[in-house]
Amino acid sequence: MKTNAHDFSEEVRALIGKVTTGLLLTEINVTPECLIQALFRLSEHSGDDDTRHDCMELIQYLMKKMH
Repeated sequence: MKTNAHDFSEEVRALIGKVTTGLLLTEINVTPECLIQALFRLSEHSGDDDTRHDCMELIQYLMKKMH
């Protein structure tokens, strides 16, 4: 549950940690673009609505920060 607009739930934090860890095992540099691509792939292949929603929330946040 979010406490304010700038905080992410524990589930979302765990998700970004999981995705980032996976990228760090295979990539030399982890960029916001790499994170967005990985989150998108995860959302496309996930059967869980909550995971898809969390991925999209993080993608929107990262895209907003990039622009």
